[in-house]
Amino acid sequence: MNIHTNKSNSAAIILLFCLALAMVLTAGCQSSPQGYKSNPEAIQLNDAGMQCYNTGQYDRATMYFERAIQADPSNPAVWFNKGQTLDAVRKYDQAIDAYSQAIQLDANFADAWSNKALSYYNLDQYDKALESINKAVALKNNVATYWYNKALILMSNEKYADAVVCLDKATSLDGSSAAYWTSKTYAQMKAKQYEAALVSSDKALSLNENNALAWGYKAKALHELRRYDEALVAFDKGLALAPNEPALWYSKGLTLETLHRTAEAQKCYDKAKTLGYKF
Repeated sequence: MNIHTNKSNSAAIILLFCLALAMVLTAGCQSSPQGYKSNPEAIQLNDAGMQCYNTGQYDRATMYFERAIQADPSNPAVWFNKGQTLDAVRKYDQAIDAYSQAIQLDANFADAWSNKALSYYNLDQYDKALESINKAVALKNNVATYWYNKALILMSNEKYADAVVCLDKATSLDGSSAAYWTSKTYAQMKAKQYEAALVSSDKALSLNENNALAWGYKAKALHELRRYDEALVAFDKGLALAPNEPALWYSKGLTLETLHRTAEAQKCYDKAKTLGYKF
């Protein structure tokens, strides 16, 4: 391809990678709620299902949870556990049904609301996902995972400024998660909050210096701030970790072109094209 000078406009630089982060389940499988009087058979079957779930035996876990439900259909924890196991094998519609049963039995089951949001999110039903995660947050506003999941739903609807607010809350509740800070960097970049994004990327990298995604976002933030030489250093850090990421090569090329280093930029564009980047 030929170099085109309009590529060097900072507004044209692409956002590196897709957001390579996913919503997360809010809790592991659960025992019967405290004070809940379940029959011994259901408890035993639920415990067996939890053990299978924790060792990745999802089909067996589902079987045990279904038998536990037959023994005691009024226990919301068992319905929740069934839903989470169905999520693990990507049976999202069935998982939603199970979480709905748990919620019908206990409307204040915040984890069930959050995981139901996860299932809707995975089905690209973002409005329903947002409705469910809002229920979870209303019930418990001090769970970092809920705020993180809400942010990812908002980003799917391109509501980046709102997502930043949620990620501010998530990182204030749990500042030790590199994933939270990386997502926050992404949201801030999309909201054109470049200085803040640079701070967040540095925080993510302080927690995991091998985070190629964070290096890429840091490089883009530096580019947008016209700190091009520093951006190239960050691009190279990211490429050392993810040498086959075509968008990273392309974006490095944009920065080199901005510096009028056209021959080097062309090599980056050629590498991006070889790796499958679509111009």
